[in-house]
Amino acid sequence: MESNLALWLSFIVYTVGIIAVGLYSSRLRRKTADDFVLANRELGPWTSALSASASSESGWVMLGLVGEAYLFGWAALWIVPGIAAGYLFNWFVIAERLRRSTRESGAVTLPQYICHRFGPESKALRAVAVLIIFAAMLGYVAAQMNAAGKAFEAVFSLPYWIGVLAGAGIILTYTITGGFRAICWTDIVQATFMVIALIGMPIILFIHMGGYEPISSAIGAENPELLTLSGGRTSFGLLGFVIGMLGIGLGYPGQPHVLSRFMAARDRESVKRAGRIAFVWFILVYSGAIFFGVASRAYFGDLADPEQALPLALGQLLPPVLAGFVIAAIVSAICSTADSQLIVVSSSLSRDVLAWAQRKDAARDWGRFLRMDRLMLVLLALISVFFALTKNRVIFEFVLYAWAALGAGFGPVVILGLLWKRANKAGAIAGMLTGLIVTVIWRNIPVLKSALYELVPAFVLAFLAVVLVSLMTQRWGQERD
Repeated sequence: MESNLALWLSFIVYTVGIIAVGLYSSRLRRKTADDFVLANRELGPWTSALSASASSESGWVMLGLVGEAYLFGWAALWIVPGIAAGYLFNWFVIAERLRRSTRESGAVTLPQYICHRFGPESKALRAVAVLIIFAAMLGYVAAQMNAAGKAFEAVFSLPYWIGVLAGAGIILTYTITGGFRAICWTDIVQATFMVIALIGMPIILFIHMGGYEPISSAIGAENPELLTLSGGRTSFGLLGFVIGMLGIGLGYPGQPHVLSRFMAARDRESVKRAGRIAFVWFILVYSGAIFFGVASRAYFGDLADPEQALPLALGQLLPPVLAGFVIAAIVSAICSTADSQLIVVSSSLSRDVLAWAQRKDAARDWGRFLRMDRLMLVLLALISVFFALTKNRVIFEFVLYAWAALGAGFGPVVILGLLWKRANKAGAIAGMLTGLIVTVIWRNIPVLKSALYELVPAFVLAFLAVVLVSLMTQRWGQERD
């Protein structure tokens, strides 16, 4: 009874602290059109780095990646080079160019940037961009709510639906008040605790198991293939697995909730420093998650749901007070992605649909925009909760689906829009549609899905679509002239 009380108290203290940080940040709110959506474009290097990292990784790393390492063993390490390349490309190729371009144009959402770059008055361009964000992001948020439900279920033995509602309640409490700034401030705390949890727990488990030798012996006795980088796969099966894992990194340039941190960065120097900070954070978090997932296979043996390995281990290996803080860190890390995604979708609907249709000026009517942003935020949170309550999903798989849709739908368009002057509106529309359609089709054909992660073919084909359609429409235009 006392241990359970200590667990709850520490969890409540941490959660209240996170909410307080978010609410306090609202005191810095500015009466500008950019403030609720981009914190007035004032993010420094540490805030940019940790907020972008926490919002892109969160629950899918702390629960999902741990579960994948539990299932696949050391073969899960193949994810690291691809993610590393995604981090480096995003921070050192995309970030400063996007920050500068959106600051000059005044764009506060990804669809606004795409429209400004390719066709400000194009209804088709705007509609496709908003459609991808709405469809993929809602699924992404539902997966985060799903993760919250699993965490509460594993640690507190509460019904799954209570965890889902608790996660949504925590997010809305500070996001409605403080907006993007509140999200970024709380992300700093959440990213810090993610490092502590994913470095500390593997060390504790390593000591508890008596070192690596007992861990590898236990895994080898069950399935020695888990101790290899191939995981028992051969020929085309191995090739498809490796390319798919490496290909996850292709999704980074197309994630609106990550790109918004670049758009909100204060200056060029902040972006450069943030890139270095974010890369170190990535190395620590991913190495810890994979090692813990592999070691938990030896510790637990057979688990009905491998994605509950970390929260279950907390209750068994840590004193209740510490366990409560770490489980709170897991839940808040989940929230750090969901809140970012909710504000991306809500701002896209309010700025790129409602305000654009009404021809409203955000700079002069910022109060009206703020009300629309908040209303959209609440409605979208309720929709996401509904989807999360309808099914207890495999977080890793569901996140990868949404990740692929966003990465293939936006990644090639963002990259070529920033790096290739000849990319045009027709190419952008073709690229976004190709990325989305190929992702959905590939995902839903079992033989294709099992052969290769859908992001890889969808990204490649979308990239080619932007290039080829841009070149063809330019040539046809010249011929007509």
